[in-house]
Amino acid sequence: MKSIKFNSLNDAIECYGRKNLIAIDCIKQIIFYTSYGCQPKFVFENETKPGRITAWFLKSETNYVYKKWLENSL
Repeated sequence: MKSIKFNSLNDAIECYGRKNLIAIDCIKQIIFYTSYGCQPKFVFENETKPGRITAWFLKSETNYVYKKWLENSL
């Protein structure tokens, strides 16, 4: 399935709803999620931390991977 290319975070929020998106700015966590097949819906430079990226994932797609992340982080 082809992903939608959004021009702004507001476009992604309009499509998915803010409560359905989770922002992750830890590069190790982003790589972990993508290695499990979760793809971010929007990626952009963090507005409050210049030079860092933030990847926005759908919460419903990350539930399983988040549990795996917690197991591996301990």
